[in-house]
Amino acid sequence: MLKIFIQVVASILATYGFGIVFNVKGRVNICASLCGGIGWLVYSILNHYNFTYLISYTIASATITIYSELLSRKLKVPVIALLFPSMIPLVPGGGIYFTMYNLVQNNIEGAVGKGIETFIISGSIAIGILSVSTFSQVYYYLVKKKSYQNL
Repeated sequence: MLKIFIQVVASILATYGFGIVFNVKGRVNICASLCGGIGWLVYSILNHYNFTYLISYTIASATITIYSELLSRKLKVPVIALLFPSMIPLVPGGGIYFTMYNLVQNNIEGAVGKGIETFIISGSIAIGILSVSTFSQVYYYLVKKKSYQNL
């Protein structure tokens, strides 16, 4: 558990740093950093209980997207201002690196294996974001349409 705690703190700090790079200001950056930590915590817990990469990354990215959707409405900022920095801990940069490393070392089997794993992780993140964002847009559209009908 100490390992997971250290990783969560590191992901909060890394997200905060990338928030600065993405020019996210003040409390929005703090909220995005906490969101990145929550996403990594969800991933770490699911990974600890031996869920697959597909499930772990999908649920973690969906959690981050839900948090970003809700908080962006409260803070009155675009969802992207919270979502982009928060996804940084989940991005499979190491997988991309090792795929290329194996290619350079002429280890085609290792490169293909790592490349497929990285592709699955990237797709899982995209599925989590897409499903929650689509549901959120439909939900808020229906709420807005219902409020117009009540007038």
